[in-house]
Amino acid sequence: MVRLAIVSTPRTGNTWLRYLLSRMYGVPETAVHNPADLDWDQLPPGVVVQIHWHHVEPLVGTLRDRRFVVVSSARHPLDVLVSILHFAPREPLTRRWLEGEGGNEAALTGADPQSDVFLRYAQSRRAAALLSVTPEWWADPAVLRVRYEDVVRDPVGQLERLVETIGVAPGAAMRDVIDSCRIEKLRPTCPNQHFWQGQPGLWRDLVLAGHARAIAEYHKDAFQALGYRCEPDRGLSEHAARQNWLHVS
Repeated sequence: MVRLAIVSTPRTGNTWLRYLLSRMYGVPETAVHNPADLDWDQLPPGVVVQIHWHHVEPLVGTLRDRRFVVVSSARHPLDVLVSILHFAPREPLTRRWLEGEGGNEAALTGADPQSDVFLRYAQSRRAAALLSVTPEWWADPAVLRVRYEDVVRDPVGQLERLVETIGVAPGAAMRDVIDSCRIEKLRPTCPNQHFWQGQPGLWRDLVLAGHARAIAEYHKDAFQALGYRCEPDRGLSEHAARQNWLHVS
């Protein structure tokens, strides 16, 4: 049996990865907002737990002492912020991300990626707190790193790499599990549109170049720690960006 904990920034493919791993290993899965929401001593021998939480005690020790393998997923910060913009107005429990550290997502309702509202949120303490989670866990050498863009590009190869590092063979056929977790199949299962576009680099069609550079500068530590660059579409007009948003939202 295997115990896995997915601990990352929200909207980085955490839930997709949780579904993939739990189905591959044939173990139950759960997601919580706060480590205190779980009775860790009552968890089954095999389980996949998902949580967005800082790399702090007592969580680090709890996972170590209970022999969890920790996986942390990264995604381009601008794709993360755009995904939050779409998701948060449809899911009020985003206020529990990090238990409201730095604020919440209430102001995003009705905003678009070209708006001053989005720009203020993207340059806020709240956004910085959320984007800090994955870099904190990636700094721990015991943590298995996963990049969302890589899993989208090569799900079989990336999952094989994970399985090899975990050291436990899955019980289900990997390709069958991947097919069952395609975004087209998962999208209708969530009324809050949890599974939205899933398209790496979508931010380049939605965020104006000047805004993108300002946001990247504000979060330069997260960009650097995760190895992402800000290369916006300098020819993207406000009108085109707004039409693109209307098309995908």
